[in-house]
Formats: sequence, C-alpha cells, structure tokens
Amino acid sequence: MASDWRDKKLYPLLGILLLSIFLYFNLGSNPITFPILWQSHMDFVSANSTHFIIVNPRAPLENQSTFYINGWNSYWLMQESVWAGPSRSRVSKMLKKGAEMGLTVCRTWAFNDGVEPNALQISPGVFNERVFRGLDYVIVEARKHGIRLILSLVNNLSNFGGKAQYVRWAQEAGHNVSSSTDSFFSHPMIKDYYKAYVKAILSRKNSLSGVKYAEEPAIFAWELMNEPLHPVPLLPFFRHGLMRWLLLSRVWIRNI
Repeated sequence: MASDWRDKKLYPLLGILLLSIFLYFNLGSNPITFPILWQSHMDFVSANSTHFIIVNPRAPLENQSTFYINGWNSYWLMQESVWAGPSRSRVSKMLKKGAEMGLTVCRTWAFNDGVEPNALQISPGVFNERVFRGLDYVIVEARKHGIRLILSLVNNLSNFGGKAQYVRWAQEAGHNVSSSTDSFFSHPMIKDYYKAYVKAILSRKNSLSGVKYAEEPAIFAWELMNEPLHPVPLLPFFRHGLMRWLLLSRVWIRNI
C-alpha cells in the first residue's frame, strides 16, 4: 500500500516540484542552467557605530560578532568567469586561497562597458547575458569560500569603457554633450544611463543561486566608481560635479 502511494502520488509530486524549480531558474534564460539548491549560510554585515558587525538575527545586538575587513583587489574575476574551464578554475582558486590566508573581502569589477566581446553592458541598458552569468559565478564562488565582495560599478578611467563610454553613448544618441568625460557627472541623460545600469545590477537574480544581488550577503558593498579623481583640487568641495555626484548617488542607491 505504501509502495503504491509513493509510486502514484509522492514521486509525481516530487517530479513536478523539481520541474517547477528548474523552470523558475531558467525562465527566459539561454543557455539552460541548473540552480544551486543549497548554499553556504552567510549573514549580512552591517555598520554599528564605529565598527562592522555580522548580523545574526538569532542573537541579541550586544552579542553580535565584530567583522574585520582584511582584503585584496582582483579586478579580473568577472572577465575570467565568462567561459567555463581553466579560467573559472583560476577564479575559484583565487577565492579559496584568499580564504585560506584569512582574508575576508575581495574588491572586484562589476562593469565592462562597450562593444568588446566580453563587455557586460553593450549599450545603455543592453547586457550580454553570458558575461552576466560570469558575474553570477563569481558571487556564488565567493559565498562558497566565505568571502564578501566589494563590487565596483563603473570606471573613472577609459579601460573597460568607463565614464568615457557613457559620454560616447550620449553623443551617439544625438545629445549635445561635451567631449569632456566630466559630462558623466552632470549631463541628465548620462546620469540616467548610469542609474539604469546600477538598478539592473542590483535587481539581477543570480542565474545559479536565484538570489537577487541586492539581497546577497556575499556582496559587502557597492563602489560607485573605480578610482574617482578630483581633477581640480583647488575647487571648493561642493562645487565640483564629481563630489555632488558621489553624494547624490550614495543617497539614491540606498533606495533601489
């Protein structure tokens, strides 16, 4: 009797459940991926007055553990994760080695703008899903090894697109934009391009784990720009577009 019940009811239900999970993670995606159903547990990190704490929802505030930042920079993780094989193995080994050395945070890039084959953002709001899946892999591997990430969102320099690429996009769209890359900080259309990009990143659902980037504890922080520089150091702090941009961006990114 029990065997009949398993054959007629339980197994079909399990089959439907697994199919539903499979479709949930692959709806509209190409190529097909198989989700990671179990991930390493990781609590969020939060600021508490003068230090960072690991937020354990099961413990009172006074018993929260202090989180110490001890990290390194590997800007290339997403680029090396675009294709499966030896390059992804290099990423895994780097994160594993960092964890073995007692490091806790890795800073890496979550941008590559332009027309090159491994660009993440091909044009404003248009993404290369293959590259996005590479970033998905980086995040999953970081969490697997207990490493938290600082993800940088655009380059101040022209390498990998950067703010110069945003200026070119606005010019190509017919907007009256100065060739100076400082237009990135002041032109309304360019600021909209950047905001849309950041929103797409934070709203991204990881193709491997199903976790939205904005809800991923392995992402320690978002860096608004890689190496932002003040080109005219004698200008008052609030007058330069970069400083205003940093302050305003800090506010709206928290509300996404």
